[in-house]
Amino acid sequence: MSLSEYLRVVWRRKWRIFAVALLLAGIVYVRSDSEPEEYRAEALLVATPAANAATYAGIASARPVVAAAVRESGIDVNASDARSAVEAQATSAGFVSVTALGASPRQAEQLASAVAAALVEEVRARQARSREALTKPLAEDLAELERELGSRELAADAPVRGALLARYQELARALTEVRAAPFDEVSVVSPARASGEPVAPTPARDALLTFLGALAAFALLAVVIEALSDRFSTERPAEEVTRVTGLPVVATIPRAGGAEVIEAFRTLRTSLMFMSTSERLRTLAIVSVDPGAGKTFIGLNLAREAAALEVPVVVIDGDLRRPTIHDRLGLPRSPGLSEALTSPDPAAVLTPDRAAGHVIEGWLRIVPSGAPVTDPAGLFGGRAFRDALMGMTWAELVVVDTPAGGLFADALAIASQCDATLVVVDAQSSRRRAVRHLVENLRQVSAQPIGVVLNRVEPTPRPSYYDKATGKRREPPPAQTKAPART
Repeated sequence: MSLSEYLRVVWRRKWRIFAVALLLAGIVYVRSDSEPEEYRAEALLVATPAANAATYAGIASARPVVAAAVRESGIDVNASDARSAVEAQATSAGFVSVTALGASPRQAEQLASAVAAALVEEVRARQARSREALTKPLAEDLAELERELGSRELAADAPVRGALLARYQELARALTEVRAAPFDEVSVVSPARASGEPVAPTPARDALLTFLGALAAFALLAVVIEALSDRFSTERPAEEVTRVTGLPVVATIPRAGGAEVIEAFRTLRTSLMFMSTSERLRTLAIVSVDPGAGKTFIGLNLAREAAALEVPVVVIDGDLRRPTIHDRLGLPRSPGLSEALTSPDPAAVLTPDRAAGHVIEGWLRIVPSGAPVTDPAGLFGGRAFRDALMGMTWAELVVVDTPAGGLFADALAIASQCDATLVVVDAQSSRRRAVRHLVENLRQVSAQPIGVVLNRVEPTPRPSYYDKATGKRREPPPAQTKAPART
């Protein structure tokens, strides 16, 4: 996903992300504000030599030093809590800063002072143990040489006496140098002092950090959900459909019925009438990815609105696998399209006189699917269907309903024979990848997809000014029924 798409998804869901982040920030603020106050005290020490300051800072926060500090100072806190409240840091100049937290300024000062004192004693004890470890073997060797030199068996003029005396002098000089070497030490430079204001809790800072972190986290989560769901956005579906398909949205049909649906179909009719195309738009295929997207509903009502202009309009049920138009209108399924396409002269069968038995609502004529056939895709891919469409010159508009384009090749075969194709997208259930794939397939078979009808869009509130003027509403089109998915 590109950066522009990422930002577009976040912008569409900005209010939800903002509301959730604000809620979390409020919860953190309340919880942080209810915590007890904490004060901080700091004691400053200096290490000699300065290079050992980092080592001594690590010793200051060690468990033995903190436990000794708690034990010697008598502070009412256990060693584990005290260790979590103590922090030591070293600087390049050789200073060691020991900070401690407490429920009161006095408690913080006591803990910091106790840890500083315990650190001084611990370093001193370690130096003493280190010096003893160095001097003890030297002293033992000197004592052994003294016994050998004082032995009666060793003659005064024995040649080995000189070597023993030289060794004795060397060990004595080394022992003197070790005992005279200065101790590494840590000393307190500044005693512990506590701040007058508590350092915790900080509800405002915690809430702000939570808010910023939640904004980033939920923005990323929204993008991940968008990528995994593959659904069209419910906030601005028209923009997203245009971006995915590259086709304009010529009409949006509200999910609920009413006058808004009628106006939506009139908008669709007007868009088709004034749409600039290279050829005259007379035959129109209605396709969708899945069954139940509402293409039959849209095809029938578009034909009704076009016939209201007193022009001959024909609706052909091209779904030979599971036709529904004849059931909705109470017409016989056969004879119909399949009989016409299997006849020697399909155009002669689909004349106004032959189709007069299926006239409804004045200028609107219906051609049902006809009897089932074994190869619907092959039937539509032959010359018979093309000849039938070309022979229906008496009709100003021919609307062809198709089976699901994502399941069968029939829809592509029908669309390739028509002047233009409308793609019906269900705003509630259609998938982006499937819709994009359908549009690509339509273009590959030289069909002419000219736009998208976005069906079952969430209705938007509209003023009732014009309804008040007339005092009544026009009857809405037949309700949309969603067919069960095929297996």
